[in-house]
Amino acid sequence: MYKKMTLKQLLHMLSRHRIQQINGTRIIYTATKEQRNIYKAFNVEEPV
Repeated sequence: MYKKMTLKQLLHMLSRHRIQQINGTRIIYTATKEQRNIYKAFNVEEPV
């Protein structure tokens, strides 16, 4: 991952993961392909 992006860019990409709260219910939008690749590279489970 570091060959293409810096740590700052990786964290910025993950910070753009959209979560919306409607009537007290959290709705998590699907992750982009790049975000899924970052989660996979660091062995982190995607938010559900």
